[in-house]
Amino acid sequence: MLLILLVSSLKPAMAVEVSDLEVKQIAASTQVQNRVRALTTLYDKSDFRALEFNLSQLSLLQQEAVRLQLVQHAVDSGELDQAKADWLQAQAERKPSFTVVEQGDGYQVTKAAFHYGAQARGLVIEWQHILLAQEMVAQAESGSLVLSTWLTGDLRTQTTRRDIFLQQLPALSDQAVEQLITQFTSDSKLMWLPDNGIIAHLAAASGDAQMYHLLWRRRTDQYSLAELNRLAAQAPAPDAVEQLMAATINPSLKPQAYKALITLKPLPVNARAFLAEKLDEVEDGQLVASELAQQGYIDWLEQLASASRSQVLQNNFKAAQAQLP
Repeated sequence: MLLILLVSSLKPAMAVEVSDLEVKQIAASTQVQNRVRALTTLYDKSDFRALEFNLSQLSLLQQEAVRLQLVQHAVDSGELDQAKADWLQAQAERKPSFTVVEQGDGYQVTKAAFHYGAQARGLVIEWQHILLAQEMVAQAESGSLVLSTWLTGDLRTQTTRRDIFLQQLPALSDQAVEQLITQFTSDSKLMWLPDNGIIAHLAAASGDAQMYHLLWRRRTDQYSLAELNRLAAQAPAPDAVEQLMAATINPSLKPQAYKALITLKPLPVNARAFLAEKLDEVEDGQLVASELAQQGYIDWLEQLASASRSQVLQNNFKAAQAQLP
């Protein structure tokens, strides 16, 4: 019976034009408001057989006014189950029975008088994402989640699944995270992920050096930059300092990584040794020397330059010194 009622509610019909005033009046009418209160209870119970039967007793205009307010109630409550999702999907697929013509200065627009379809569709998508997230977590915990397969699809699908993965990652066990990390060393398909979201968050969740090495080798995006900033905030924690040093292999991230290291007061011993070595490089040495000078380490630079026979280091020191006011 419910199926018959839902199918019959989807039968196409020529839309009838009504005014904005009629829409407001019918929505505020006592009969519609009483029916909304009664059917809200049925919606909450997921009793859609009774709900659709009650709706069928109203005029079509009243039905549409009630459907709009029921969908709005569904949005406000936010509680979904499969029966609610099925009913909302039916609402999303309904063709407008009534339209309103909007007049303007030199234009005329016809629109649905009761525009609940998009809201219903959004809730259905939300429910689908909930189910997908539950499935993902179950597969990850059982060790059956193959990321390269799960992430297959067009860019929109990949983006949706990436976002779901990032939302659910904090809930995964250490064992599940470890199993997912091993896939990046055994599955070459994962090298072609469109962004660094999953890699950066797995690295942050696990502290795994190999995941960080992969992250710093990839093209910089918002996710790798965000992880670098998170590490900078964690410094001088030893693991954070180690990864800030490692991040300097990335051409786009190295200025921020060096700055994050050099602004640490005092400089950790391993960072000091690392920077001293970099001063003797042509490519990064001048950048490091300049940043050290700006942070007040000019005396240390002078000591290193005086004690070294390296022309590169001495040139980098002179260049940094010349930039000072």
